[in-house]
Amino acid sequence: MADVLKKQPPMSAPAEEYAANALRMSRDVQRQANTELDISYGPHEDQALDVYLPHAPGERKLPVLVFIHGGSWSHGYKEWMGFIAPAINCLPAIFVSIGYRLAPETRFPGPVEDCRNAVKWVYENISERGGDPDGIFVGGHSAGGHLAALVTLQREAWGDFGLPETVIKGCFPVSGSYDFRLRDREFELLSSSDEMEAASPVTYISGNTVPFYIAYGDNDFEDLQRQAPLFAKLLERESCRVELEEFPASDHFKISLDNGDVNGRWATTVRRWMHELR
Repeated sequence: MADVLKKQPPMSAPAEEYAANALRMSRDVQRQANTELDISYGPHEDQALDVYLPHAPGERKLPVLVFIHGGSWSHGYKEWMGFIAPAINCLPAIFVSIGYRLAPETRFPGPVEDCRNAVKWVYENISERGGDPDGIFVGGHSAGGHLAALVTLQREAWGDFGLPETVIKGCFPVSGSYDFRLRDREFELLSSSDEMEAASPVTYISGNTVPFYIAYGDNDFEDLQRQAPLFAKLLERESCRVELEEFPASDHFKISLDNGDVNGRWATTVRRWMHELR
């Protein structure tokens, strides 16, 4: 982990507290974890990823969870998400936290393309680290949940990145945005409202077969509480495996921090899905 993270614009007090807690927890994990940090997948400083490996290698190639941080597309670091690694490594599986270029300097579809390029790096390089390129899952929190859902559902775009349409085996978005037309807050990802449909995961649901485990908090942002059930219902029409879970006593930030609980409901479910869907 870099000693000094790039300065970013101020956030709300709850977001600042979340960022500090996530970074502290991730630093604690890295003191004991088996890691490869700051691996570049592109020329920009934010186009980098961290790999967290189990201490005990598996008898066969391990599944991989690629996780995308949140921050309203304009804040955040890959370093925030390391605290989740132990809850995935114990499967055993590999955890990869990715960075991407942020708005307003980089707007849609730049961050989406970054996430695809990060997955491409994992697909091409993870076998050297004991991972299974045919066992890649993606997830993310908040803006990262949106990006995870979008790269999963835009299946035809994978061909342009030299990857099969089936590269993603399952998607685990947490407190994500799935339809920008239903948002009641500003978003910096888009250059104009004309891009709302193209940037919305709901636009690309038709024909989906990738399983989705969708999580949100019962005290989450109101627009996200509305979007998650609607998104799940639309996915269910495609006859793909879908599980929607509302986490009690969880706001937009607590639900993310709780994802690091090895015995928690979210981590337990994600590990079970990663085992079953390989």
